[in-house]
Amino acid sequence: MSHIRTSLLTTAVIGAVLAPAVVAHAAPATLASELAPTRVAAWEGTAMWSRYNPASNNYTLVKSVGGAAPVPVAVPARAGGPFDIDLGTDRSGNTVAVYTRDGDIYRQNVEIGTELKIKQLASSRIDRDPTIHNGRLAFIRRVGDRDELRLASITGASRGETTLVSKRKIVHAELGEKHVVYVLTGPGPISDEGATFVRIRNLDTKADRQIYRAVSGGANFARVTRPTYVAKPAGFFWTRTNQGSGVGNRFIRYTLRGSRFANARGVKPRYSTSAWAGAALGAIVATTLEGGESIGNCADGGVNYCQVELTGRLTFNATP
Repeated sequence: MSHIRTSLLTTAVIGAVLAPAVVAHAAPATLASELAPTRVAAWEGTAMWSRYNPASNNYTLVKSVGGAAPVPVAVPARAGGPFDIDLGTDRSGNTVAVYTRDGDIYRQNVEIGTELKIKQLASSRIDRDPTIHNGRLAFIRRVGDRDELRLASITGASRGETTLVSKRKIVHAELGEKHVVYVLTGPGPISDEGATFVRIRNLDTKADRQIYRAVSGGANFARVTRPTYVAKPAGFFWTRTNQGSGVGNRFIRYTLRGSRFANARGVKPRYSTSAWAGAALGAIVATTLEGGESIGNCADGGVNYCQVELTGRLTFNATP
């Protein structure tokens, strides 16, 4: 996989137009240096990620609004790895976070800080990577040797769950207004998981199709970060990395209307997760030494590679 080397380019993304523009280079804004790899999430200017505490060997949440310095989020710590967090909205349009802790799925109102366990989804199965939008929630459940992407009703006391897809390995998923995008791994030229595929499913029509793939080969190991939903123009955003040569890394913007792709060139390596924070802030990204989430995947030669940064405006004018 080649590391995403992302030069963060100022851009204009106006309405649905993602046309070539004059590129001005800008340095990323560093929000934090972390002691362990983390996962980032964002929605409309609010970003959240995990912070490792070596004294307690667990993770807490922090929040940044509008690019400001991060502040602690008052929820219990999570053990065993960073929060598998996603930001979206409830039915009233409030920004909410969803994540798992101790085998349960939680939802938090980001503005007022209240946290609730989603009791309707209590299960002895392994659930992970929840995603929420407009009050609907999806998550990945391991059943036997397969992953199920499930859509859940979490209103009132109801417990309505639907299996959307069942695959050997679902890596990520992200809900939008009328679609869900999910990422799979599968056979590629160099290994049984040498290719990564991005698929989109219409929640109303159930139409399901592949829209993107990243294939490993030669010195490169390709991967795709967890997509995030973009409200205007409606679509999804993700990062494509090439660990190895460091060539061909891209920020990718997929607009639903017209099924259009636009790319922003990446020149900085080591991106591990990303999320769209808004047109002005651009993407929030987290970096690691070699892409993994182990505690030792930060420092090398006295340099800390676990950084959380904002790109600023991105110019989506690169070739695919």
